[in-house]
Amino acid sequence: MTRFRLIAVDFLLMTLAFLLVNQVKRGTFELPEGYCLLLGLFYGAWVVSGVVGKKFVPGEYAGGREGARTLVKSALYLAFTIAFVVVMFGMVRYSRVQVFATCGVLLGLELLVWGAAVRFGGVLQGLKIREDESGDEVPAVQDRFSVKFALVDLGLFFAAFFAVNYMKRGHFDLLAGYEQLMVMQLMLGAGAAFATQKYYVIRHRNFYFALWQWLKAGFLLMAVTGVMVYGLRLFHYSRFQGFGTVALLMVLEAVALGVYFSARKDRKKEGDIESVDQVRQALAQEPYDLNVDIETVRKRLMRPAIYKLQRSFQPDEQAFLEFLGQHVDLTDILYVETQVERSATFFALHDDYLMLRLFIGLRKLNDCRRLNVHFLSLHQMLLPGGYFAGYAHTVKTHYEWIYSRFPRPMAHAVYALDFLVHRVAPKLPWVKKVYFAVTKGKYRVISRAEVLGRLSFCGFEIIATKVIDNRFYFIVRKVKTPSADTSPTYGPLVALKRSGLGGRAVHTYKFRTMYPYSEYLQQYLSDLHGLEKGGKIENDFRKTTWGKVMRKLWLDELPMLYNWVKGDFALVGVRPLSFQYLSGYDQELQELRKKVRPGLVPPFYADLPETFEEICESERRYIKAFLEHPVRTQIRYFVKSFVNIVFKGARSK
Repeated sequence: MTRFRLIAVDFLLMTLAFLLVNQVKRGTFELPEGYCLLLGLFYGAWVVSGVVGKKFVPGEYAGGREGARTLVKSALYLAFTIAFVVVMFGMVRYSRVQVFATCGVLLGLELLVWGAAVRFGGVLQGLKIREDESGDEVPAVQDRFSVKFALVDLGLFFAAFFAVNYMKRGHFDLLAGYEQLMVMQLMLGAGAAFATQKYYVIRHRNFYFALWQWLKAGFLLMAVTGVMVYGLRLFHYSRFQGFGTVALLMVLEAVALGVYFSARKDRKKEGDIESVDQVRQALAQEPYDLNVDIETVRKRLMRPAIYKLQRSFQPDEQAFLEFLGQHVDLTDILYVETQVERSATFFALHDDYLMLRLFIGLRKLNDCRRLNVHFLSLHQMLLPGGYFAGYAHTVKTHYEWIYSRFPRPMAHAVYALDFLVHRVAPKLPWVKKVYFAVTKGKYRVISRAEVLGRLSFCGFEIIATKVIDNRFYFIVRKVKTPSADTSPTYGPLVALKRSGLGGRAVHTYKFRTMYPYSEYLQQYLSDLHGLEKGGKIENDFRKTTWGKVMRKLWLDELPMLYNWVKGDFALVGVRPLSFQYLSGYDQELQELRKKVRPGLVPPFYADLPETFEEICESERRYIKAFLEHPVRTQIRYFVKSFVNIVFKGARSK
């Protein structure tokens, strides 16, 4: 059962339910004047209720009861949403029977189809009930109803109701009959509060998770108010009074929650240092004689680096220290050869750091405006074979951090905004300068591939990487001089150096499908993961999400038509390879490749080899055949490639 099938079937049921109710009420499937608009509103409300109720998520149908519960919940959301829209925009001419009966008939059809699918279709096979994959016990969370918050919320409700009345009429006196509206909303609000458990604030991990529960209660109250007004024809009440009260209440509740969580956060903070013992503990000073001679000081400086690191690392950084100790011999590096930096001037490196063997940065690299300048400065200060360890927030860790900090519906919006501001803006020429002028180079999100690619570009060898507490830690080593390539690719259109006719370098133009600086990780990933079927690097994290789609549709290779027009490429020919990748071929095949031009359509798509050896043999056969019969070989390989691509679905990864 796929998401597309769920949406398609439910869309048909939605349309059928609306038309059936119209047939029963009016004796015809033809909609009255204006009811096409109502059907359009139903489609919009159906999308909203389906997303909020997770009706279009296959994982919500792990069992018969679970699926039925999801459908009932989404049907209620649909009724609330459409009623709210009708009342909010004063569409009182629409029939209540048409609106509410459509929701009921849709639910009946959905339950009928779902029951048949469970009974006869076997849709539950392959669906797994969501479980905690870690296998660890989930710690018990304090789950207690807060009377204090209930009383505060009651006061906020009355304040919001009378404040809206004052804004509309200029006084606090209620009009006749508005006491009933206030009592009705108070009762509905209590029901929404218990349905969403909004008063169980203490169990929430932070402000945003608690706020989301209170916002859900507010939206539910607003929707139920619309249902009551529409269902009971209470149109004599002011929409501004009813919906304005709920909107203002949600604002006041957000302020109250902000105050509470700020106070709770302050209570957890430690007080200021006020005693000599606290000073000694904070500085981790060892008592020693102030009259000690210089030889004692020298002995301290010649101790292993582990002594300095144990004093410099905080308790929450011990996992990083353990990771560092697994890959670097900290007993071989001296105390005086080690530098640990975490201050605000982290990126202002000094000459007195020269001749280090270990530099550890405990401030995230995302706050560095010019990463290459920083890495090259470190490269100059470290001795050959010296180590540099640090961390960054990558695209993946930043994504996981956002979704752990915010409720999922709120996280979607936060991540979309963050993506535009911190990932798109720094790459647009016309807003790049403004972005860095405002942010001072901080908070930029970069990919794992870009971090490691820049380090490799600046002359470092990657020793190890690890994600610890949503931070991407790395250990690199100075083993070579920085790259002589002064123009690493960064824009959407890249020019890659590839081996061409006669072995000369040809600039191959393509649309970017990998993160910036990915080209400097070719050897690292090849040694780390090896090659998969088809000759591509296995588990290649350099490819972007859009890049995978573009490769599947060959959109990334459209600029290569320019190479074909120039005469650098043939229509059919060997795959254009980087010189590093080409070095893995045997010498005979390397010499054969120099006799032919690369092609837009390589022989790979004609023979469909899987292993690296099969790819080499496929190219060898093509070259020998081409040298004997050029035209015939081109036609034969083009036809075979066309059949495999169009009818057998052969694609590039």
